Amino acid sequence: MEASGEIVEITEEARRQKRLDMFRQVAGERIGRLNLAWIDFETKGVDPAGFLREGHTLKGEASLTGFVEVSRLVHLIEGFVKLVCDRHGRPDQHAGDLILRGLDLITELVQGEPGAWPCEAAAFASEVQALLSQTEIGENAVPDSAAPAAPPVAPTRATPARREAPVRVASEKIDRLRGVVSDMLLSHVRCRQLARELHQVRETAEDAQEAFQLFEDEHRAHKCGCVVESLAGIESRLREEAHGLSRVVAELDNATRELRMTPLWTLLERFPVPLRALARSLAREVCLDTEGEQVEVDKALLEMLEEPLLHLLRNAVDHGIEDAETRKRLGKPAEATVRVVASVAGQRLHLRVSDDGAGIDLPTVRRRAVEMNLLGAAEAESAPDAQIIRTIFATGFTTRRQVTELSGRGIGLNVVLDVVEGLGGTVDVTSRVGQGTTFDIYVPITVAISRVVLFRVGMGTYGLPATSVRALVDARSVQTVDSPDGPAILYNGSLLPLLDLGKALEETRGTGANTRIIIAQSGADVVALHGSSDHLEREVVLKPMVKFFERQPLVTSAVTLEDGTLAVVLKATELVLLARSQQAKARAATADPSALGGSGRLALVVDDSPIVRDIIAEALRCYGLQVLVANDGEEALAVLAKEPGVNIVLTDMDMPRLDGLGLVRAIRSRGKGNHVPVVAISMRGNEGERRLALEAGVQAYIDKSDFTQALLWRTVSPFVVRP
Repeated sequence: MEASGEIVEITEEARRQKRLDMFRQVAGERIGRLNLAWIDFETKGVDPAGFLREGHTLKGEASLTGFVEVSRLVHLIEGFVKLVCDRHGRPDQHAGDLILRGLDLITELVQGEPGAWPCEAAAFASEVQALLSQTEIGENAVPDSAAPAAPPVAPTRATPARREAPVRVASEKIDRLRGVVSDMLLSHVRCRQLARELHQVRETAEDAQEAFQLFEDEHRAHKCGCVVESLAGIESRLREEAHGLSRVVAELDNATRELRMTPLWTLLERFPVPLRALARSLAREVCLDTEGEQVEVDKALLEMLEEPLLHLLRNAVDHGIEDAETRKRLGKPAEATVRVVASVAGQRLHLRVSDDGAGIDLPTVRRRAVEMNLLGAAEAESAPDAQIIRTIFATGFTTRRQVTELSGRGIGLNVVLDVVEGLGGTVDVTSRVGQGTTFDIYVPITVAISRVVLFRVGMGTYGLPATSVRALVDARSVQTVDSPDGPAILYNGSLLPLLDLGKALEETRGTGANTRIIIAQSGADVVALHGSSDHLEREVVLKPMVKFFERQPLVTSAVTLEDGTLAVVLKATELVLLARSQQAKARAATADPSALGGSGRLALVVDDSPIVRDIIAEALRCYGLQVLVANDGEEALAVLAKEPGVNIVLTDMDMPRLDGLGLVRAIRSRGKGNHVPVVAISMRGNEGERRLALEAGVQAYIDKSDFTQALLWRTVSPFVVRP
């Protein structure tokens, strides 16, 4: 079995390397064509449509293969080329030099590893972004006399005239101190372990002394007694040292924590300006009210909370608050209020973000949860409101049917939950229709020392934040149920999905006896985890993961153990999502055993990029579908003519010869088979293209920049799994 596992690993790595090599080869060819197309445009005035098409395809391929930096640069270049076309028609020399320099940088990034972002690329991106931003400001500027008055988003409470600036200490120095705390904490753990081992040795010596006394060997019994007495003294002193070291670690941790403490206003003062711009862009009047700005928290915690807080504030303005006219009609003040209130209870920070807007539309959320296979139809009808509201945190969840620059991708709230639970905190949400929505965030006030539950799975050591572990139960004390949704256990009157950690973590070797089940919680969602052993709760210093684990959704941080090895800390949120995915597959297999077995279910993937075709086809095959491929719309029509049994078509929108819209219209105009479901997968993701696609007869639309295997299956499964 071990050899088999190693072969699988080698195969997976070879497949990844093959895909990267394919991308680099195709990207090199595309960049060559981009250079030629630009020169033709610059010198001959040839239509740059070919340039934009190649860039658009390269952007999609780069995004799907992990070269997000390449995708970003291509996107900026696309915007600049369109700007040149709109304003000048023909580029000047400076524009030409800029574009060609950008293509050279893209070549360098493609030849490197995903994630590289050299200084030259950053400088280029800043320069192009500045040019685009200047143009956007110039085009959108409105004379003061014509512009509607919109109040700036700013604290309404009286801001102290003078805020005492925090003492500035170099982050590197604080990090070194934190490293010392981590080392001392490990030393404390080792001292306690040595004390336990010494105690066992002393008990062995006592047993030997009793044996010699039994055989009346007084001389040896006396020697053993002396050894026992010495060991007892050493053990006592060692325990005293361990206790003293524990006190020193606590004092040093407190001192380090105080150095890291920063007033919350240093974070809150970053939000008024961007929220003011957002409110003006949506023609809404919003006042940002803050309270508790002087609360001091860990500087590292503030940095981690910036993105979740910004998502919540933007979500309140974009989703929660009505426009001024609607508010007046409802008897509300035209100016809406978004509040951020901070307080400290013990060692936990409480952040409350609330608005007085429309509240969460529960019927819409309930319907979308069913559409995304987060809940079954019957379950959604009977589920309490709190459980329905909780689904808004799922990856890809959004009630928007149209994607805008602000929302519609279903990313923001998932980021909030991911970050907060990664910090060992919780998020609660309440909402009242017509009165507003409130998010309550609770996190440790410092990120220096945290409590985790450590355990073994196979050959590895893993952990979960203690706040995510509801209980450890004896596996023999709970009833295992083979439910229609897959394996589950009956716990406290509820049926909890049972997730095999060995399979989830691909730890199939060295699995020991599983005597306890972890009951893990993420918000209101609870999952039972089996396949672990040697459970132990401990105070640790969490360390951020290295780049190797950045693309591993299950991993949040690491812990250094007393033997120098690392334990990986897992995300409870992702474990819940894995359990949900397991349930969805079980439901699909129960409804139609052939649906996941590939029998009779045939998909056609249409894309002019071989890399994109390979990624989508491989993802579909994972769910048991048989897959045919086509390079463009014309080739797809030929395949459909030969294979009338195709059950679903997945197509790119921008392709040579016959594009996605043309393909959909051609399919819908056919006689027999014109009702085959079509899913569009596009890089543009703009509202105009989405509308045209739906009007042409597309059943679903996926933005490539949001593409994940889970999102693909949630979109496709309603059309290929028979009810």
